Amino acid sequence: MRASPPTELTRAELFERVWREPLSKVAGEFGVSASGLAKICDRTAIPYPTRGHWAKARAGRAPLPPALPPAPEGVGETVPIVPGRSVTRRPRARLAFEDRRAHLLDVAAQIILREGLHALSIKRLAREAGVTAPRAYHFFPTVDDLLVELARRELQAVRAAQVAEVETATRPADRLRLSTVTYLRQVAERGVLLQTLQGAPAVRRGLRREQRALRAANTAIVADRFSRSHRVPDDVARAATTVLTSLVLRAGRLLARGRLDLPDAEALAADIVETGNRRLAARFRPAAPGGVDDA
Repeated sequence: MRASPPTELTRAELFERVWREPLSKVAGEFGVSASGLAKICDRTAIPYPTRGHWAKARAGRAPLPPALPPAPEGVGETVPIVPGRSVTRRPRARLAFEDRRAHLLDVAAQIILREGLHALSIKRLAREAGVTAPRAYHFFPTVDDLLVELARRELQAVRAAQVAEVETATRPADRLRLSTVTYLRQVAERGVLLQTLQGAPAVRRGLRREQRALRAANTAIVADRFSRSHRVPDDVARAATTVLTSLVLRAGRLLARGRLDLPDAEALAADIVETGNRRLAARFRPAAPGGVDDA
């Protein structure tokens, strides 16, 4: 008896099929098991609905399908499905360690933004990133580890952008405005993800100490510059910096939640910070005409 010929589909065609009908039904049409078809999808980086999706679909509450990611290295755009068995494993082409880690974080961010924190698991991450679950667990043993590292990466990116912009300025007033505006623009770009991550208890616990230390160090640097350039007492400069930084962070939270748009956030926060520093400088050092404007 001759074996049934394999069915060949493009990745896009298979992706469309598994999001149109349950995996078990699609698998039956191709003569393979549901688990076999799931393995084919895993190996070719084709996302498919998770458990409970079709019940939500019947209730009109199913999330939209994700985007189809690029094919993994060593995998073509045509997918052969052989009745009775799954396809041969793809060649083991590995990214460098840091590149793979960054890719996993990128995929995790996409899942969170698309469906929320509850949708993220290490197995789901592995499937959508086109790697085996043990490989994903090697990078992130738990979801909490993954969330903390993703939040750390996002916060470091915000800080790096601020530092890069501030370094382009020479006047204290310009550095102050650039720091404020750059932070708010980064929030506009990353704020939804950051707010979601920072709402997770594991992230708050995991980053509490280092974030406090970083804020304290940043406050000390800014306050010291302000104190030296305008002869403001150290304790007053530190208190003013703490208050004005809190104001900028609050503006960022309102921006991330959609309660303030970016132009208004920039105008309000930058103007309040600059005005506060000018007035404080004027109190402690009466300046020559135009001198206080450099606050």
